[in-house]
Amino acid sequence: MHQRYNESTADLKELMTAAPIAPELHAALVRKQVAMRRLMEDIREEARLLGDELLGAEQKSA
Repeated sequence: MHQRYNESTADLKELMTAAPIAPELHAALVRKQVAMRRLMEDIREEARLLGDELLGAEQKSA
């Protein structure tokens, strides 16, 4: 039977002794993720509004 945990190739010792990420780098990564999420939300909102406008125009002309 296939077990997912066998797919990991990292040794526990490697994981436990890896240096933690610097706070500045972590903050930069989180800021980048938040910016990307906001951009995606804005694009979805624009697409939704544009779709509503197109549907409204089609319904009026029909």
